[in-house]
Amino acid sequence: MRGFLRYLYDCRFIWLWAALSAALFAVIFALYGIRLDAVWYPCLLSALAGTAFLAAGYVRYRKKHRELEMLDPEAGPCGDYLPRADSAAEADYQALIRRTEAAGRRKREEWENARKDMNDYYAVWVHQIKAPIAVMRVMLQQQDSRENRELSAELFRVEQYAEMALSYIRLGEGASDLVIREYALDDIVRKAVRKYAGQFIRRKIRLDYRGTDLRVLTDEKWLGFLIEQLLSNAVKYTPQGGTVTIWTEGKSRLVLEDNGIGISPEDLPRIFEKGYTGYNGRLDKKSTGIGLYLCRRTADMLCHKLMAESEPGKGSRFTVDLERYPFQGE
Repeated sequence: MRGFLRYLYDCRFIWLWAALSAALFAVIFALYGIRLDAVWYPCLLSALAGTAFLAAGYVRYRKKHRELEMLDPEAGPCGDYLPRADSAAEADYQALIRRTEAAGRRKREEWENARKDMNDYYAVWVHQIKAPIAVMRVMLQQQDSRENRELSAELFRVEQYAEMALSYIRLGEGASDLVIREYALDDIVRKAVRKYAGQFIRRKIRLDYRGTDLRVLTDEKWLGFLIEQLLSNAVKYTPQGGTVTIWTEGKSRLVLEDNGIGISPEDLPRIFEKGYTGYNGRLDKKSTGIGLYLCRRTADMLCHKLMAESEPGKGSRFTVDLERYPFQGE
């Protein structure tokens, strides 16, 4: 009913013209002394014919409306699938839509090419920066001193930031290098722990991990990256002499807990948002708010669930649910 009323409104000028014409005929016939029956009878016949044309027009109007409703701009350009124009103005609008879509496609191609060039540049830069980092590490290892150990720790952080930048780029591109199969979880966890062993020793933080015999369906590299980011956060926010504990719950959950400064309740729902640093980030001016965001992106990509619990002053607990999901090959 609403569509029909809208159609009548669109035809309002035709109805106005018909009413004015009937009124003019009635006035002129009255001035010439002609009986008004000569007016009403043709008007009635014209109204019947107009109603038939109106019904036919409404059928075409409704059909075109449904065709337009079925078009989905998000699925691709719609200009080539528009229904036939019934007027010059409608044809002009359709031509404008096609020109706009063509301009949008050109802009999108330019943006995609620019983004690809930028991502390629950053990927090359990350790979190139690894060479001087490796050289500096070898040079620092030639002499065992307190200063060199501190510099090695800072160099490790530089390398991790470079790896984070590369992972950020790969996640943005959809990470097409996934190798999903069954892995021993213990191997992945121990590899990440060994990588951060120097940081634990330097900060005098105790690590409690007793191993696990779980096997999980995942991607080894990306799950390792997720665990490394959680370890990095634990080291950053756990004070000297603190403890980081890793264990498994049930048949599918990996838990990483620390007794650090914790996360405030108002920050906890937003810690996985991109760029959100919260209260702890304002205390630590170097925080970027990217690490946990990448953890959530990685977990989502692997079809794992990442959950966080925390209490200020008592520490934080991050749980990775590694429940098996049915992967279907294409």
